[in-house]
Amino acid sequence: MKTVYANTEHPGLVKWSIGIAIALGIFLYILYISLEDKYKLLLYIAAFSFLYGGMFIGFYKLRVYEVNEEEDTITDYKNKKYPLHISNLTTATYKESKKGRFRSLFLHDAGTGFMDIRTSKEKADKIVAQLLSVNPAIEVKHANYL
Repeated sequence: MKTVYANTEHPGLVKWSIGIAIALGIFLYILYISLEDKYKLLLYIAAFSFLYGGMFIGFYKLRVYEVNEEEDTITDYKNKKYPLHISNLTTATYKESKKGRFRSLFLHDAGTGFMDIRTSKEKADKIVAQLLSVNPAIEVKHANYL
């Protein structure tokens, strides 16, 4: 059974909003270059806020994690060629801030393979539950060092 965990329910809407944010950032940057005004610094800040904000939000929202129980693998965009095998996983660590806020889920196998899953706490719980149903030997840890 193949299960896909995405950070968004509407990837098309996210792609359009990222495109609009980047286009608006480019427009504001062109306006910044063409004007000689006292508001030039404000345009510069707004342009780069839209450009970088759109890109970084897009990087987070468009991430997709795939758990395939038949092939015994878990993949994301970084390790499509060399997926982690669920049967080899030893630990699943919830990375949390010192105040207890969830940051990411870190998977590590018996060798040198690892995967950092940046998603919500609820989706991380679902991923861990599915991984534990396939391989109950996975040790679940919590790390509060961020």
